[in-house]
Amino acid sequence: MDKIRDFFVYIIFGDKKIKFFDHVKNIFKEDRFFISIHIDYLSILYFLGRWLPFAIAVGITTGVVASLMDIAVVFINGYLSTNIIFLFVFPLIVAIITGQIIKNNPEVGGPGIGFSILHLQNKRYLKVKSIVLKLFISILTLSGGFIAGREGPSFFLGVGIGEWIGKSYGFGKKFKDTLGLIGGGAFTGALLKAPLGSSIFAMELKNMYDFNYRPFAPMIVASIVSYLTFTFFRGNHAFIQLSSKPIWTLPSIPYIIGMGLFISFVLYVYTVVFHFSTKISGIIHANRKPVVGTILAIPVMIGLYMVFNDIDILSAPVNMRILSKMAQFSYPIYVDATIIVCTIIITSLTQGFGIPGGLILPVLIIGAASGNIFGHIFPSQLVMFTLAGMGAALSAAAKTPLAAIVMITEMSHDDVVIPMTAAVITSYLTSFGYNLYLGQETKFINKLKNFNS
Repeated sequence: MDKIRDFFVYIIFGDKKIKFFDHVKNIFKEDRFFISIHIDYLSILYFLGRWLPFAIAVGITTGVVASLMDIAVVFINGYLSTNIIFLFVFPLIVAIITGQIIKNNPEVGGPGIGFSILHLQNKRYLKVKSIVLKLFISILTLSGGFIAGREGPSFFLGVGIGEWIGKSYGFGKKFKDTLGLIGGGAFTGALLKAPLGSSIFAMELKNMYDFNYRPFAPMIVASIVSYLTFTFFRGNHAFIQLSSKPIWTLPSIPYIIGMGLFISFVLYVYTVVFHFSTKISGIIHANRKPVVGTILAIPVMIGLYMVFNDIDILSAPVNMRILSKMAQFSYPIYVDATIIVCTIIITSLTQGFGIPGGLILPVLIIGAASGNIFGHIFPSQLVMFTLAGMGAALSAAAKTPLAAIVMITEMSHDDVVIPMTAAVITSYLTSFGYNLYLGQETKFINKLKNFNS
């Protein structure tokens, strides 16, 4: 028995003379053992006492506001959908109202994320008046007619809510960017029903190519609380509802990579057109820009509706049902191409000319249409190509590859992580150097310059 014990002691410690129990006691007596497992109770108490209550308060507030916002959007759209003519006249009314608002409050117009990213870099708080006006005009914009995403208004509103709640909790201005970022992620997580993806999206968006985990803990708490509050009032259904499960095979991977390249090119064209429209709109007086852009966009809206022959394309911000349809039904390639081109033109003439709204929905529509095109090669894998196309488009547009994968998974309640990763990484790596969201800083390029110097 002693020989067996000595054998195992020798195997473990390399020395037969070591007494096992005495050796263990000596390890526990040494100070370095206790130092290595030191628990920072002060940091834990600080998080539980300050950041956790703040995160819960932000989550409840953003969840309630998001629910009221969604109720108003669905109600107005229900009336507009009774007559297709309303969906072409209503955008002009919204454009007139928007023009009057942005005349004295320019920060309210256009995609909210670009302004929010720049705003987080200064020490000023968003004006309460701007928050209220953004909420009002965003409800009208998202109610129908426009192809506008929810994340632009939600991020803007969340930043404002996070800042003011943080101020009431006694956080100083040195935390203002973190407070706003947490609020933006929480509000977006509720409206898109993707709490984890929206949290990652917010952090990747602000620190492009330089991911920062520091605000993640309070942000994920705020996002989950916001999401639970929103689903309590609005239900827990998936935004992208699928009747069949996505499938994929190894032979389709090269085509998925090819789709990623194609989407990267399309998003490059979209970026150039969108920013050109934004610049050229500067020659028009502020209160007339939305009206001029919308008048130019309405004929394109009519043409898109006639080709697609579905009212859901004009009510996309309300329920995103258009994404579900493109993921399950194979459309002719000319219809998919028309959707891509018209989406680029319509959003460039509306959001680019000051109409508030986000760019995630247009980007997801472009990705879904691209996936629908490639789905003709593998008809049985249409769902997979469409979901992967959405992820690839979001990754290329916002430079948020991890968020794209998680967000599409949460929005669809289905798993296509492996093929989606192939498309996302391809589009992400081939889209360096251009940003759809104004305000994003290309830190990776700046670091390369520093390295070269």
